[in-house]
Amino acid sequence: MPVTAEILKQHQQDYLIARWEDGELVMEPVCSCGTPLDEDYICKKCQRKCNCNFIACSDPQAFSVVEKLLQGNPNFKNFQAALLDQ
Repeated sequence: MPVTAEILKQHQQDYLIARWEDGELVMEPVCSCGTPLDEDYICKKCQRKCNCNFIACSDPQAFSVVEKLLQGNPNFKNFQAALLDQ
């Protein structure tokens, strides 16, 4: 089921935006408030450490790769993913 940034914000869900770019999966962390995060995952607006365990995929190719990653990599066992409805 597709998800929107507004739904993620309402549920206070930090997330990664995943997209397929130049033959590679690119993921960028975002706070539930909508603020893009730096590498330390600390939100400059909320002043809190974010936990991005949800992956919002901006395109079907990214979603397909992310699904395989979630199934095949134990480091991602507690993550969930969905297509992002923009």
